[in-house]
Amino acid sequence: MDREPGFVLGREGGLRSHDGFSVPDPSWVIGKQALLGVKVTREGARTVMHPVVRRIPFQWQGVHYQDCDDQPFLLLHNSGGGFIEGDSSILEVRTEADTRCLLTTTGATKFYKCENGGNCTDRIAVGIGPRALFEYLPDEIIPYRDSDSVRIARYDARADSRFFISDVLTAGRIGFRNGEAFLFRSMRSEMSVRIDGRLVWMDRLAAVSPQAVTDLRELWGGYPVVGTVLAYGIDLPASLDEMLADACEADDEARAAFTRLGSLICIRILSNEVWRVHEAVQRFWALLRPALAHKPARVINKP
Repeated sequence: MDREPGFVLGREGGLRSHDGFSVPDPSWVIGKQALLGVKVTREGARTVMHPVVRRIPFQWQGVHYQDCDDQPFLLLHNSGGGFIEGDSSILEVRTEADTRCLLTTTGATKFYKCENGGNCTDRIAVGIGPRALFEYLPDEIIPYRDSDSVRIARYDARADSRFFISDVLTAGRIGFRNGEAFLFRSMRSEMSVRIDGRLVWMDRLAAVSPQAVTDLRELWGGYPVVGTVLAYGIDLPASLDEMLADACEADDEARAAFTRLGSLICIRILSNEVWRVHEAVQRFWALLRPALAHKPARVINKP
């Protein structure tokens, strides 16, 4: 389970390193391989985010401080508008001790159809430093009809780190015409969490054939949208469990359940509507953020 899955091997061949971050491969075609490496540091009383390395179509638009405090808010913007065949994206974030930051996206991540046997790859690698807080609430993932997508997200934290991470995955353009749910050609995904180097959570999905896609539909109970929330903090109170259980029952049109794995809380959400999953993520964030960030959750404003 700790080994690199075969479908990722070779995607980063030739990459060098700069201050611990990947740098562009000279063979890359401009506009096809997005790369962004962000270093998060503490400067005085405020957390600051630095774009150590970046390559289009990732755009750097700076950060702002939505809560007017010491926590920067970063909107991730890929100006390509989506992934076409052969596109890849690498986002690397390294947070130093005692920092806190929040990342989100400017819109849904779209994987368009692949017609020549290739695929699209989206990779995220985040290192969370001691006593640091990392919050990541992106928009949904949409695999279009006949798309071939590969997604890898790896989070490495320390025992005294804190994080809130959400992931909303659709089965396609479910509201388009008569719907395109479960009409992608293949979808491969891996999401993992390590604490002090030890693997504590892993979620792998590999729907790479028509039968596997059918099996995935059955695994999701026929629902076309699935949401995942991961929250970690060594001091998350046990009293949260009852409130989380109530939040799971708050929407009759969505199914949700949670479990604790030590200090890690894992939540899964199923629904027929994307907006219902996002609202559920917001409910869980509202419950967990005061314990993680010591401030309330609020609606994320996107300029």
